[in-house]
Amino acid sequence: MIFFFMGSPFSELNNTNDCMPLNVAQIRINWSAIYWIKDVAIISRFKNVLLSTFSIIFTACFSVILIISFLFSLLIKSDQHIFSTSLSLLIFSAIVILFFIAAHRFLSKLTRSGLKKVTLCLSAAILLFELAIIFFFHSIVPPVVDGGHTYGEALYLLAHGHASGDSYFKVYPNNIPVTVLRYWIYRFFAIVHFSDYTIIDQLACAVVLDIGIYFSWKLVHHLYDTKMADLLLMMTLTCFPLFFYITYFYTDTMTLMFPALLLYFWYLYHRSMKIRYLILLGLLLGIGYEVRPNLILFLPALGIYMLFVLKLKKVLLNLAVIAVMLIAVSYSVHAYDQRLGYLPDPSLSMPSVHWIMLGVSKYGEYNTADFTLTRSQPTQQAKIHADLNTIKSRITQMKAPGLPYLWVIKTAETWGMGARSYNLYTQISNQPTRAYEYIFGHQNRLMLYIIQIFHIVTIFFLILSSVTYLRTKKITLGLLIQICLVGNFIFYTFVWESEPRYSLLFTPFMLIGAVIGFSELMTLINRPGRIHSESKAKSRAPVLIISGVLMTSVVICAWINVSGYTQKLIGQKQYIVDQETATGKQTAFVDAHHAVYQTFRVTHPFTDVLINILNRKGRGVYDLSMMNLNTHQTFFSQYFSSAQAKPWHDLIFSVNQNRTRQRTEDQITLRQVSGTNRSKLGLSLYGNGYDRGSIYSGGHFMENGSVVKNAELRFQVYDLSERPYLSRKTYFLLFLIPVLMLVFYFCVSFRRNRGTVTQ
Repeated sequence: MIFFFMGSPFSELNNTNDCMPLNVAQIRINWSAIYWIKDVAIISRFKNVLLSTFSIIFTACFSVILIISFLFSLLIKSDQHIFSTSLSLLIFSAIVILFFIAAHRFLSKLTRSGLKKVTLCLSAAILLFELAIIFFFHSIVPPVVDGGHTYGEALYLLAHGHASGDSYFKVYPNNIPVTVLRYWIYRFFAIVHFSDYTIIDQLACAVVLDIGIYFSWKLVHHLYDTKMADLLLMMTLTCFPLFFYITYFYTDTMTLMFPALLLYFWYLYHRSMKIRYLILLGLLLGIGYEVRPNLILFLPALGIYMLFVLKLKKVLLNLAVIAVMLIAVSYSVHAYDQRLGYLPDPSLSMPSVHWIMLGVSKYGEYNTADFTLTRSQPTQQAKIHADLNTIKSRITQMKAPGLPYLWVIKTAETWGMGARSYNLYTQISNQPTRAYEYIFGHQNRLMLYIIQIFHIVTIFFLILSSVTYLRTKKITLGLLIQICLVGNFIFYTFVWESEPRYSLLFTPFMLIGAVIGFSELMTLINRPGRIHSESKAKSRAPVLIISGVLMTSVVICAWINVSGYTQKLIGQKQYIVDQETATGKQTAFVDAHHAVYQTFRVTHPFTDVLINILNRKGRGVYDLSMMNLNTHQTFFSQYFSSAQAKPWHDLIFSVNQNRTRQRTEDQITLRQVSGTNRSKLGLSLYGNGYDRGSIYSGGHFMENGSVVKNAELRFQVYDLSERPYLSRKTYFLLFLIPVLMLVFYFCVSFRRNRGTVTQ
């Protein structure tokens, strides 16, 4: 046995002469040091078991999400066969994975200068993608809920300088900070006399997204190298919802930069231990929390992570610094909000437990009945009491079978759909072009499918990131990402209400985690133990087999579906006006003394006009006529009875397409021809009680010849024709993409097997 005298559990020998024989009695044992070493070993083993268990839990959680993601037909309630759709998702996801592997190998061959050029090209592609969305879809206007309320209030603040007193902000005070932020952005652009608020909103969202992408890239560049950072940009480009959400200004899109910023400043702090980075982290977390309160989920994840990498005293000190920053930001923001006139009203504001109650509803999401229940309670205490009772009652009723089913539904709702329901908030457009219809509108099912492919790939790579600790037994920044994502999974599945866009906030974490997982995949592929001989390393058989099988699958898939997508005729609507929104307290009505008019701008010939009926009273005969305002000629008129006008139903009038002209302004007129005493017809109307400006800029609404400000009928004007979902040219061009991905993989892998690849 060898004794180490310096720093060992044994004290120095009484006799310091090394040549003298040792006497056991002369050795004094430091038992406290031995116990300390044992404690450290026990703690180390416990930590190892704990983190290994957590990695398994992380894998299990996101494996469930991956399985659910393959059930795409169920998620979008499609009539397509579940097995065939899931199989096609598997095939195309495998092709995308091979493409990323080939891209990694291709980038490995480039010099530092070449990698920088790739970075510039990918950055330019991101900017061009954003500019294209803003240019082609700037006609998308805010919805009537949430983002629409903040839009209208921001306009009111800009005009008057104080709060409007809208009860919405008393019920949901959490939306006040994002409204004030929106107001300040509008105020800044007002200095340069620019007032296209839709473009302003989209530019602001794009800037926030770009900041998040930049710091994500910078972090990956620090953790790995330029090659992996470029792969992050590639994965970001394939995460289409990040870019489509540019068209929706709200709390989620205004905080997309914060996860990457928080992670980056923590990285700087942990590397340098400089307090300024921790202060900046606390300030950013405080600002982000005010705009999007759910960002606070990062704090417990950070606290847990710090327990593994820092001493307890340091952890408590860091949390105290962050808490001080949070309190300071909160006090400043609320003081300014009150200065603008936003005063809290406990009798109206929703308590936090309300969202927990929504989480145990039938589908775990918002519903009018639950809102009404909480809203009807007179005090804050009464609201909390009613919500808690409802929660207890529902949990008791659901019991064992019901709760797991609800959790699966909520997981699918929040995490299963890669689109994150971007299309729910972009349903109002002043110019519903065909491109809009295929990306945001009624024909977007193909876009949702493509998004789901890349979502599955991201989740697959994310699952592989859990291998890092199991393989190395080292704590990395990936662990913080995993803790935060598992926390979000638990929170939105078991506690909070479910909403598809709730997973948007930490999507940057998912992408960074996917890069970490991809790195693990390449480590697994390139590990020396897999190759037993030089001949096996240079074998082309695996590449040929994989490429051949997938290429054959793509060809078969294209052949099977060609008739359904390019030959089968289906009724498709090309909209001139798609105004399906109705809100406000008043309605439009037609009787013996009142007629209504709605003008609209014609961009192409149309075949049908749709009017939504709200209610009716008595019996009457009515006339809908249409006039070309350029020529003042009536080109359509049709009588209909009150019996045909059923409440909450649509009336559709077919128009001779040959009599409709492009680039004109037409007017719809609704009047009563005859009827019983006090008979009238109620029409669904947008406006008259919701002051956020006009929702349709192509025309105006009138009653008895007088224009009603900020109001439009609920109506549609469209050209209905029978045509295939896609043209053959477009169809085969889309299938050319996976073919080119496979060709790229084959060429890169073939050349790699012939020569040496720089790793």
